[in-house]
Amino acid sequence: MCLILFTISSDPQQRLVVAANRDEQHARPTARAGFWRDNNAILGGRDLQANGTWLGVNKNGRFAAVTNFAETPAEPIPARTRGELTSHFLNSDIAPEDYLSDVDALADQYRGFNLVLFDGNATWYYSNRAREIKQLTEGHYGLSNQLLDCNWPKVNQGRESLKEILSTNFSSEKLFDLLAHRGDGQDHSARFILGEHYGTSVATVVRIAADNLFFEERGFRPDGSMSVANQFQLNIS
Repeated sequence: MCLILFTISSDPQQRLVVAANRDEQHARPTARAGFWRDNNAILGGRDLQANGTWLGVNKNGRFAAVTNFAETPAEPIPARTRGELTSHFLNSDIAPEDYLSDVDALADQYRGFNLVLFDGNATWYYSNRAREIKQLTEGHYGLSNQLLDCNWPKVNQGRESLKEILSTNFSSEKLFDLLAHRGDGQDHSARFILGEHYGTSVATVVRIAADNLFFEERGFRPDGSMSVANQFQLNIS
């Protein structure tokens, strides 16, 4: 069950701040974060099975992230991969609202998803289970595998912790600590999922300012120990 906690701000030093966990089958082939060989303007991890990404940025300061939707899929399962929703946006200069209008026209061709997009100016949200294209205002948000700001402890508590952390100076280490929470016994309370075959495989922190971008990804083994860390800082072109 993935988690994306994010803050939208008018502060030019942190227009968008994101702390996110990717939960996936540990055996699924994945490339760690880096600039893509077939498009070196895109930075992010890559799902080598479907060739998309769960979260990425580009050198123009665009951001995209997707989560799946907790549900039993209808039969037959739609064929299109949700990872292309992010990679296609990062590979374009289409305005988010127009892009989401195109996505909405194809909504039934995907399994359930949530999509967050940022173009350097505004942040937008869409789910093909709500079918509403929504521009988000300044504030703190939480997204997992239900609709935005659903009433799950990992979402509610994570959003409040993010707000508290960002009330002082930005700290990637504190955000990774936030993502490392293993739960308190309540359903949907664990932000970090432990499992031999399925669990949190990647944690990512992103900060997009008016003219620069910070991106750090940490990969994890099934036992929760960190396997790799990659950090990038670049000027927005």
